[in-house]
Amino acid sequence: MGYDGSNFFYGINFTMSKIKKIEIHFLEYPFPKKLNYKYSAGLVENMIVPVVKLIDSNNEYGLGEITHGQFTYEPIIGLVKHFSDLLKGTETENINQAWEKMYGSSVFWNREGIGIGVMGGINIAMYDLLGKRMKMPVYKLLGGVQKNKIRIYASNGLFDNSKQLLADAKKAYSLGFRVYKMRVIDPNKTVSLVKAFNRKFKNKMQLIVDAVQGSAANPWATKVSINLAKKLELEEIVFLEEPFRVENLKGYKDIKTTTSLNIAGAESIPTARAFKKYLEEDVFDILQFDIATSGFTEGRRISDLAYIHNKPVAIHSWGSAISIMAGIHFGLTVPNIAFTEYCFMDHPINIDLFENKKINITNGYTSKPKCFGLGVKFKDILSKKFPYNEKINTMIATNDHEIKLI
Repeated sequence: MGYDGSNFFYGINFTMSKIKKIEIHFLEYPFPKKLNYKYSAGLVENMIVPVVKLIDSNNEYGLGEITHGQFTYEPIIGLVKHFSDLLKGTETENINQAWEKMYGSSVFWNREGIGIGVMGGINIAMYDLLGKRMKMPVYKLLGGVQKNKIRIYASNGLFDNSKQLLADAKKAYSLGFRVYKMRVIDPNKTVSLVKAFNRKFKNKMQLIVDAVQGSAANPWATKVSINLAKKLELEEIVFLEEPFRVENLKGYKDIKTTTSLNIAGAESIPTARAFKKYLEEDVFDILQFDIATSGFTEGRRISDLAYIHNKPVAIHSWGSAISIMAGIHFGLTVPNIAFTEYCFMDHPINIDLFENKKINITNGYTSKPKCFGLGVKFKDILSKKFPYNEKINTMIATNDHEIKLI
């Protein structure tokens, strides 16, 4: 039984609904000082989760997440209200219409950047709501699976010493991960950490190295990344991520001609149009976009563009259970997606967001979720359990310091 034009769809009594309002809830968990999470461009002192809650005329809800909300607060509040007012009364199943309405009405000021990120969070929430209402997992709404399981890697490595790095990677391995991502803190110390990792996990777990220069306020000179890549060629890594700011297109061209490493980027590029020149210039071996910025609608356009250029995609998902599940559902449906990401920082928020407390990972893969929607939940009491304190976020350091030249 299919759709017959009535309120019945595949045997489900499907009552049409409209967007009533869109809320944003900021959750925060301050990391214990002993963790001392850091990377080449700053500190990570708090887990900040900006949760989009889209409520329909039947008082049902869907959840999304906005990665940009980890870095700023008031602009997110204003943009969510703006798009909530714009979409009020829109039928909740008309997701493509909602995307084009948001983009078309804001095209003068929102071709890239934070506005797209808010749209992406709303887009994810609309799919989650529709899945819950239709009693289907989101991957079915995205066209069904292309594969029955997706590779997923543990993403942390915010340590300047091998003891903490190896302990965290060991924990990831015990939970089923077979790929781990570390962040660069000091390029002159990175190779020794990579060597320590590969000695410990040889033939057990692979390593990704993230230079994190894409979001550095004061990035290294181009030669620093090129020299680091040359040294890392002697080690075994899956790819080197974001060795430059996205504006440094020539740096990406230069490193591609001087290294045999896979070069990956760039999570801060939000749209297919913005990715177009990077693909035409062939500067990425592996393309990354952020699922909680581009959402499903623009994420599919980006992935298809990468497919045309014969490029694999590694989904960026540096957030909570919401963006993790979004990456899993999306990754299952697209042929050229090689990985999705699991933010492996140590915090308790995910327990309250995962519908089933956690996801199961076996030998580096996670299978099709058994859920309606994304497989996430939200209770308003979480805003009291994990209260957000507005502040200047230290994640991207802007302190005066000399540019690293060697």
